[in-house]
Amino acid sequence: MITLKRTLAFSFGLLFLGVNAFGNVWYSENFDNFKDGDIAGQDDWKTAMNQKTCQIGSEVKRGDTGKSVLVTENTMVTRNFKGTHDGTQYVSLFTQREKGAGTMLFYIGGDAIKWGGAAVFNVSPDATITALDGTTGQAVGQAELGEMHHFRIVLDFKKKTYDFYVDDEQVVDDFGFRGEGGKGGVNPSLSWIFFGWDHPTELTAYIDDIEMGDGEGETAGKPQAVSAADKLTTTWGSIKQRL
Repeated sequence: MITLKRTLAFSFGLLFLGVNAFGNVWYSENFDNFKDGDIAGQDDWKTAMNQKTCQIGSEVKRGDTGKSVLVTENTMVTRNFKGTHDGTQYVSLFTQREKGAGTMLFYIGGDAIKWGGAAVFNVSPDATITALDGTTGQAVGQAELGEMHHFRIVLDFKKKTYDFYVDDEQVVDDFGFRGEGGKGGVNPSLSWIFFGWDHPTELTAYIDDIEMGDGEGETAGKPQAVSAADKLTTTWGSIKQRL
């Protein structure tokens, strides 16, 4: 009986440690459970800037199964998040640019949507990646057309700066927030993500596996070890066999 109690204590301790290890993630979405068609109206996603909604589909996605978000011309969507996500926060996502003369736009922030963005970056028709340092755009990397790339943005809401990683390579170091009207310094925390293209010029691009959380997010987008819940399930199964 004493041995069983010790095993249970260890198991729940393992769960506690596991939850803390994975607890920095406060939003994660791979879109696999979304219905095909309009993303607007699902899981609090909405259209933005008076544009049409992006679409959910399975034609292109990360991995062999699942779904992703299709971005085309004149489509823009946004999602807001409750809570105070300040200090250091990260956003991780996968994106693939296919074709078209339009530009794939990304905005992340905590003030007025779009104009109050903290981190602003885009992927141009030739797949050049550009990021804004304040209001000044700089080419920071080169993507490959038709390939899925991992973007990780780390935002420091105390310093009002952000870092940007593409496929684990740092391409931006301490770029300043764009901020309200280009003034900067007004984003108190991370509260929304917004992407798309608000012009009729043709564009085909995809977004998949969005994740947000506290800290740097160094393991975001990478294969994870067995989750705490899986560990507890396995351990509890072995305990029941011994009862």
